Amino acid sequence: MTFLAKLKGMIPETILKKFKAVVISLKKSDMLFQQGDAAAFFYIVRSGRIKMSNYSDEGKEFVQGYFTAGQSFGEPPFFSEVVYPASAMAMEKSDVWKIPRSEFLKLLKNNFEIHLDLMKVLSSRLIYKSTMLSELAIEEAEHRLVTLIHYLLDHTTENKKSSLKLSFTRQQLADMTGLRVETVIRSIKSLEQKQLLRIDDDGKIVWKQTSKK
Repeated sequence: MTFLAKLKGMIPETILKKFKAVVISLKKSDMLFQQGDAAAFFYIVRSGRIKMSNYSDEGKEFVQGYFTAGQSFGEPPFFSEVVYPASAMAMEKSDVWKIPRSEFLKLLKNNFEIHLDLMKVLSSRLIYKSTMLSELAIEEAEHRLVTLIHYLLDHTTENKKSSLKLSFTRQQLADMTGLRVETVIRSIKSLEQKQLLRIDDDGKIVWKQTSKK
């Protein structure tokens, strides 16, 4: 299994338990932490899906990311020892590993390969954030959406075949790009007309393999 935006292979449970990790079980819509909470724990999704998002003063939600099995999240405030700038909520029934700061730092100190894998994950996400900031500043909606789709296909899928289909709704794509959902729908229709994607029978977006960078 390949994780480009995930830890390279789930950290063995024996190691997690050795460093006092516990599993937090969440129901759909349960909050794991709120914007403004102290980032005192390191989190890794064991199963399910977690969304991190925050809101503007006008109440508009901006999704920082969706995280699935094998992915950690909330790392920048954890390592910076500041409060969370966003909230984390379960999108479905989920289990999450929760590790105290002092123990996770010991884990990294004693497991160089895990430490290196985590640095690669964080570097990949920094590159994505930089790319999307550029997109927000200078690119049109359709180009912005294509950039996000490429990223999602590269970083949230596990095999060549399934990498063609996106599991995100149009609203979720809008939340991740800062676009209105109506704009995303229009852009998807335009890309479909250009034969860069198609809509599957279940309503999911399928990106054509020859279109993918």
